Amino acid sequence: MPSLLVVGATGLFGQAFMAEGKKQGLDVVGAARRDADIAMDLGDQESIETTIASIRPDIVVNTAAMIDIGGCEANPDRAHKINAEAPGRLAKIALDHGARTVQISTDHFYTGDGTRPHREDEPVVLLNEYARTKLAGENSVLEHADTLVVRTNILGFRGWEKPTFAEWSLSTVLEDRPVTLFADSFISAIDVRAGARAILKLALGGAGGLVNVGCREVYSKKDLIKGLAEKLGRKLTNARSGSVRQLEIRRGESLGLDVGLAEKLLGYKLPNMNDVLDAIVSEGKARHAI
Repeated sequence: MPSLLVVGATGLFGQAFMAEGKKQGLDVVGAARRDADIAMDLGDQESIETTIASIRPDIVVNTAAMIDIGGCEANPDRAHKINAEAPGRLAKIALDHGARTVQISTDHFYTGDGTRPHREDEPVVLLNEYARTKLAGENSVLEHADTLVVRTNILGFRGWEKPTFAEWSLSTVLEDRPVTLFADSFISAIDVRAGARAILKLALGGAGGLVNVGCREVYSKKDLIKGLAEKLGRKLTNARSGSVRQLEIRRGESLGLDVGLAEKLLGYKLPNMNDVLDAIVSEGKARHAI
């Protein structure tokens, strides 16, 4: 069976790729700065070379990134090093050792389009350092042969002290906490397990270039939290509506992705919003969070 190296193995998407790879019978090794099979620093070229040379994987999936938007604004040099430079370096080293690279990118590239889904070939708008460095990372990876770049947005459970959006949303609904619901922030986020399963199938099937993977419906963050409350039979008595434009750092808010290409390559339909909600509830129950 093919061997898989997951970079950023302890993060939300990294954990999902580790689990899905093992489920499919792949020889899976996780790398991260700490608490993984192998200690690896994505910002250190020697660390990357040593890891790939020792593992000799068939596929390298890079889920590691500097994702904090405020942190990227405050430290643009580090954001560029991790999000822009390191992915290209990783892809080159992987190719030199006979491996193909899958780079996990973002959807933070669009604004002013409401619920319209965006194809891979559409122009992007860069509103902050996170978006700028992630796009540069895409380009640095695509310079090399045998690479796949995936634009996506994921929802799931990580189990760290700082909650993911799905973890925060679930606890907010269950505890009926005061919350501002953004009706003008649109996403096509997919549950993390379905995302990992689809991307692995694309990678194993030899897909390359730029591909969107997400929910096949575009919905607002308000829709997501209200839908979660309905699934759980809860009421949001402390919720108010707000705008993503109130946030200090400007960001893309029309993040819908057209997943038609992915569905054609996969040969099946990606989840809709109801499927995503069901996955969050199921995982919440499995983790005894509900």
